[in-house]
Amino acid sequence: MLYIPVEVNGTKVKAFVDSGAQETIMSPSCAETCGIMRLVDSRFAGIARGVGTAKILGRVHWAQIKIGNLFLVCSFTVMEGKGVGLLLGLDMLKRHQAVLDFKKGCLVIQNEEVQFLGESEIPKHDDDRGLEDEPVVEGPGGSKAGGRTGVSIEPPITSTSVGFGPPSGGSGGAAPEQPESQHSAEAISQLEGLGFSRSAALAALNATGGDIDMAASLLFQ
Repeated sequence: MLYIPVEVNGTKVKAFVDSGAQETIMSPSCAETCGIMRLVDSRFAGIARGVGTAKILGRVHWAQIKIGNLFLVCSFTVMEGKGVGLLLGLDMLKRHQAVLDFKKGCLVIQNEEVQFLGESEIPKHDDDRGLEDEPVVEGPGGSKAGGRTGVSIEPPITSTSVGFGPPSGGSGGAAPEQPESQHSAEAISQLEGLGFSRSAALAALNATGGDIDMAASLLFQ
């Protein structure tokens, strides 16, 4: 099993690297420890069915994760059940073009090499079968989950869109652009770095009173 040391929201976590899992998953206890439970979007709640069942509490659309000396944007599906606190799935690995270098024994992201933890540093679990039984969840937008168990997942609970989302080229329902002086350039830049237009970023920040976490959650709906 491959583990690397990471930091989520400034909290140190030992993350399990699993390229066979479609989604990046975090346990509720890990989310509590990292202080990001407040960011969980419960509209993505549901039940994952595989070998057994697991309750999906929701999704964190935007959180900061530190891998090596890199600060990266990551999203998590928060799910109960057996397994590790944090599992880095294929979505995260592909997004940041990660490479598993078994010759050097490290994970490489943007030329940053992070050594895998030694056997003595790997977290121990009461039931090692938890990783095998861990169901893989469906991502937002109807993406189909894969994984070694062939899990099928009930549709997430959703509600009516509030009018924010990634730019589609049309004249969407974003609010009129607000003066840039109302929000920091850093906050606008971070949202633009996620692929959204400046006007959408400003509208989301205005709607959330400048809270970048909630703004990102709105934009990812």
